[in-house]
Amino acid sequence: MLITCWIMAYGWILLYLVTMLMVAIQATNPKGLHSILTKELLSDYGPTSPRPVSDVNKRINVEINLAVVRVIELNERHQTLQQSAFLDMHWHDDYLTWNTSAYPDVNVLILPTDQIWRPDIHLFENVDRNFESFKDVSAWVYPDGTVIWATPVILYTACRIDARLFPFDTQHCTLRFGSWSYDINQLNLTPINRTDGIANFFIENGVWHLEDVIVESVVNVYPEGIFPEVVYTVVLHRRPLFHVLSFILPCVLLSFLNLLAFILPTASGEKVSLGITNLLALVLFQQLIGDFLPPSSSDMPIISYYFTPMILIGCLSIVSGVLVAALYHQDKTKPVPQWLLDLTRVHPLTNATLQLLEPNGNDEVKKSANSSEAGVRAGVRKNSSVSNGHCVSAIAYPVQERGVFTDDHLRSRIDYSSDWRKVAAVIDKLILMFGIMLTVSAIIITVVLFITSEEMNGI
Repeated sequence: MLITCWIMAYGWILLYLVTMLMVAIQATNPKGLHSILTKELLSDYGPTSPRPVSDVNKRINVEINLAVVRVIELNERHQTLQQSAFLDMHWHDDYLTWNTSAYPDVNVLILPTDQIWRPDIHLFENVDRNFESFKDVSAWVYPDGTVIWATPVILYTACRIDARLFPFDTQHCTLRFGSWSYDINQLNLTPINRTDGIANFFIENGVWHLEDVIVESVVNVYPEGIFPEVVYTVVLHRRPLFHVLSFILPCVLLSFLNLLAFILPTASGEKVSLGITNLLALVLFQQLIGDFLPPSSSDMPIISYYFTPMILIGCLSIVSGVLVAALYHQDKTKPVPQWLLDLTRVHPLTNATLQLLEPNGNDEVKKSANSSEAGVRAGVRKNSSVSNGHCVSAIAYPVQERGVFTDDHLRSRIDYSSDWRKVAAVIDKLILMFGIMLTVSAIIITVVLFITSEEMNGI
């Protein structure tokens, strides 16, 4: 009986020694230390809503950094920017500290953020109905209580578009980060000074080039208190080659085709159809460019100041084509009004135009008209003398109605079609000169506005 008791006692002692040995082996295992330390820190952590400070009057300093990775979409019409980025936040947690001598080889812990305190930093320009798309990434915790939380994010924010220099524009999209609940006495927000630059993270975009990311720290005063904010300004420059080749260059070529509608001969019968085709093409390109831009009246694109005169010239070419065609096909027996003849013969500009168009034809037309009118006057005089003598000559008077000869009968033998065509050509070329001056003026004004606007933006 005594021997049995001794055996049982030795068995319990041996079991205790083996258990202690296993605990010691587990304690020396780093993985086991991580689990034990994590359980110890989180079990005594308490609620995650209060600030993790040992002194209530102590202020938590939170550092933030935003690294833009990709521009997913910049919607100019809706004035929104969607981008992917890396968001880093650093702060100190008094409840997440440990002694490294008690836990050797445990230099960092990875803890889930839903079980520890995290600053309520929000993006104020957010327009996503689900708010910021933060991925649920764990935080790194160091022995001195430093917490580093780095997560990839998808940010969908409002961005005011300045379309004046489209398609050579540069957009500045602002992102303001700040605490919603804690004022500056409880939480101070400052940016992290990074020296690695933006080129190490940004993936180039075919439409937008990331020129710079400007960061500044501001303090805003509200009725509820003073709240610090960190403002990031993403500077994006548009790559203009696609828009130049697809929209700008065809529109410039169409503007010169507008002028060709004035040069096209009226006898071809295609002046009006060419003008309508050019006008519809210009309106189409203007509509396509308008689809890229916001419907705003404050920042009108400078390129619109070029399209508007070109559309005006297109409308003018149609009106001119109809007017010139009507004059060109006027009744040949109807004489040209004297004021219209004076305009085409006396005005220096029209005279120069006629000399360029018909260097010899103008004199011939004048001679023909003068000889015809002289013949009419001679016939009228002869008609008067013959009528008094009661004698009629069939050779001298080819037109006879009831034995009476009139000026209208004699003038009906004159062909005025050359005069009408001359007037039509003069009017057509006058409108052509006006169109050339308007086109050149529109180009010069557009270029000057682009240059001055770029200089003002540079200042």
